[in-house]
Amino acid sequence: MAVQGILHSYVPDLVAFEFTDQKTPPAPNVLVFIGGLSDGLLTVPYLQQLANGLETVNSTLGNWCLVQTLISSSYNGWTSGSLERDVKELKKLVQYLRSEAGGSRRKIVLMGHSTGCQDTMEYLTKICSHEEVSEDSILDGAILQAPVSDREAMEMFKGTQVTQELIEECKRDFLEKGRQNEMLPPKFSFFDTQLTAYRFHSLAAPGGDDDYFSSDLTYEDHRKTFGIVNTPLLVLYGAKDECVPKSVDREALVKLWEASTNPYYWSPLSKVLQGATHNVGPGSDPGAVDDLVATVTKFVESLH
Repeated sequence: MAVQGILHSYVPDLVAFEFTDQKTPPAPNVLVFIGGLSDGLLTVPYLQQLANGLETVNSTLGNWCLVQTLISSSYNGWTSGSLERDVKELKKLVQYLRSEAGGSRRKIVLMGHSTGCQDTMEYLTKICSHEEVSEDSILDGAILQAPVSDREAMEMFKGTQVTQELIEECKRDFLEKGRQNEMLPPKFSFFDTQLTAYRFHSLAAPGGDDDYFSSDLTYEDHRKTFGIVNTPLLVLYGAKDECVPKSVDREALVKLWEASTNPYYWSPLSKVLQGATHNVGPGSDPGAVDDLVATVTKFVESLH
């Protein structure tokens, strides 16, 4: 599949791809997409349909377009990365898009998929909610698509007991000895990929830096994250997401997040997306991608 667009080099060694036929002026409003672990350019299957849907948005603010960013954590870069590094790079992209060189964009929405949702929450809670955030760094909206718990997914794939033993070994033999940046042996691998001691613990351990969405987190836990969000937020959780334990009540989990969020910022369009797998790709019910695209376009249309 050939895809037309513009490749932006927003800082040295980092690029972002704008879906556009280049026949029309740059859209003044942008949906920035950030993928999950191991994702890269166009690896999430619904992106072209989403780009097409955004082009149809009838907004008083002007046209919209889709931009997919590649950061240091894209593809296999996540194995030695962190949410902190991701957000620093995403902030540079937002600032670039606000600048004249990046098209002087008016509205910017960040949409995370899978662990891209952790990046999105990190941006909302560490940058947007900060009192001294600069005007060119703020977001006008945020979307979480497939905001699943990496530690619960790891327990599904490795087994709870094995995962707990690996966490303890990681802490004892690496983190407590200052070896957090060393690559762990293959038995610690996630998605058949070796990763650093820091990133393994961040993904696998309760309370790790990546632990935003686990089903055993409480209302009080979420008040420290969802509760400080001050940006319009849309949540789309897949009813058939294969990375979620069967024991998780998806509807109840989304309602808990809603209860933890300021209602002024929680989008009423948020829902469990019926028939949707993790990336709304193969295995999803007919119409699941159409539902995703329609909901996202309604959300950006609602922004003022």
